[in-house]
Amino acid sequence: MSDTKPFVKRILTKPPFIFPWVALFHITMLLFSVWNFRTEPFPSSGWVQPLWMLVYTVSWIFCCDLKRWAGYTYIIITSLNILLHALLASHNSRELYTNAMFPMDILFTFFVMYFIKHFD
Repeated sequence: MSDTKPFVKRILTKPPFIFPWVALFHITMLLFSVWNFRTEPFPSSGWVQPLWMLVYTVSWIFCCDLKRWAGYTYIIITSLNILLHALLASHNSRELYTNAMFPMDILFTFFVMYFIKHFD
């Protein structure tokens, strides 16, 4: 069922109170990540961090629209992030291929899992 409100208004008014604040946090972390890697050449492995943040941010924004696929996407990428964090032995590759907000995304995943029954 599609809502007729504009997308921005829906993501601010439709979800529980904490979700838009977490979206703002994700956007801030994405901008910070892009800013940190601005001097790296674009198709280098250093841009994996901003790519992780982009996927997290986009999926969370759609979680704010209460889309069930976005909730499952967020849970899957968090699970993949935990798996990579546990399996990568070297510290350099762990920093490169796992997200900068590693402990926070686990907390946000619990928010998603708690509220996913209300998602469309």
